[in-house]
Amino acid sequence: MRITENMRYGSLIDSLGRAQGSYGSLMEQMASQKKINRPSDDPVGTTRVLDFRGVRDTIAQYGRNIENADAWLKLSETKLENISDLIGKAREAGINDQSSRTRQVLAQNVSSLLEEILSLANSKFGDRWLFAGSRTGEAPFGRIILPVARSTNAFDGSVFSAGTYTGTADKTYTLRIATGGAPGAATCELSEDGGATWSAAVAVPASGIVSLGDGLTLRFGDDGTADLAAGDLFYVNASAGGRTTDARVEAPRAAANNTFGGAVALDPSSGRYGGDRNRTYVVKFVNGGGAVGEADYRVSADGGRTWGAVQTASWGSTITVDGTAGHEQVLRFTASGAADGFAENDLFYVNAFAPGVYGGNGEDLSVSTGQGSRMVYNVTGEEAFTDRGRGAVDLFAALESLKTALEQGDRQGAIDQVGRLTAAQDSIRQYVAESGARRNSLEISRENYRVLDDKVAGLTSATEDVDLERLVVEFKMKETALQASYAMSVQIGRMSILDYLR
Repeated sequence: MRITENMRYGSLIDSLGRAQGSYGSLMEQMASQKKINRPSDDPVGTTRVLDFRGVRDTIAQYGRNIENADAWLKLSETKLENISDLIGKAREAGINDQSSRTRQVLAQNVSSLLEEILSLANSKFGDRWLFAGSRTGEAPFGRIILPVARSTNAFDGSVFSAGTYTGTADKTYTLRIATGGAPGAATCELSEDGGATWSAAVAVPASGIVSLGDGLTLRFGDDGTADLAAGDLFYVNASAGGRTTDARVEAPRAAANNTFGGAVALDPSSGRYGGDRNRTYVVKFVNGGGAVGEADYRVSADGGRTWGAVQTASWGSTITVDGTAGHEQVLRFTASGAADGFAENDLFYVNAFAPGVYGGNGEDLSVSTGQGSRMVYNVTGEEAFTDRGRGAVDLFAALESLKTALEQGDRQGAIDQVGRLTAAQDSIRQYVAESGARRNSLEISRENYRVLDDKVAGLTSATEDVDLERLVVEFKMKETALQASYAMSVQIGRMSILDYLR
């Protein structure tokens, strides 16, 4: 076969191109120190590297979750320790048995301690309230308006104050039972100056709700065994800017991205909320409907963590979120047009509050610390400072009662509140210990992920990183070979038939 000049030069150019390509590839690897710079360099290796990077991204996310949870727990632990110390000071004030003047000073000290504890209970982590449960967007405790029953009272039922105090200065209301009996038969007198003067006796309504004035009421519950007795005393320390402490239900609200454009409100037939804990009810529609009353839905009583059975809104435009007999909470929907219906995942929220000053809820905040593993990282104000859920003592009620007992010279009442404060302090110390244990668990997880990340990083490096020493040797060899190829190609290019004839 005749070898033409074109074939000879074509072969030469191809060979030089391959040598230059190999040399260029090595140069790129030296610059990036990676042997995989594009998927075509090593498809199998690229797949492994992408898998390793996905694992490291997941580890990094778990690490961020752990860091945030640890910071939250650390701050909670610090605030709870501070509150525990303040409770100890309040206990010391209650134990002291001094003169009348000293007791007034001690009462003022307890009032100051209560304000400090209130401030700590309303602590924030960033822009979220620390002890509000899952309702982190609102302060868990407002100004305190708590009724205090004298420890020697015969009446043993519950007592609640309600309303929003409209006065411009702090004031203590004292209500004294003039004639004993059940609500509807008993009479009472009211003093606004510590008992120096009293109003004329008026009947305690059958509802048990007595108006104190300035927007406040006192309500006697029917959950005790003894009726009101003559001489029973009840105190309400009202602070300017105070808020309601009675059972209440906020107006329902719709999620921002709902398809349903109509209105939602509590049905007028809804009764007073009768739950013993603050709850966030959620209604979620699981399919769409052409008009109100034609969609399926589920109800959650714990903010959306768990859901009830699927129900059909076939009875019209109302949905019951709390079916407790006598305390039903019913939502009424009003369509804005004939075609206005519900869509899948439309959400509606209803916040219900039991009597008391706590404005958060008892729901936990949890974070994912591994596949299928979650850790609770908050302490709710409900469990730490009230007597609901896991809570043992209503801390603010105990402090208010201690303050009133000191002001009234009620020695036994003060001692009783010291016992409650001791229990509250023990409970808070328990939550401090739990927070410490959770932080230790997070630290173990963090260390495990650090070790795992190092191993995955090693595997990634072994797959995509170059052996620099080997690469340099190979690069020098390729460089020498390429230079020799250039020199040889020059010589071959000069050859002709005359070189052979010579």
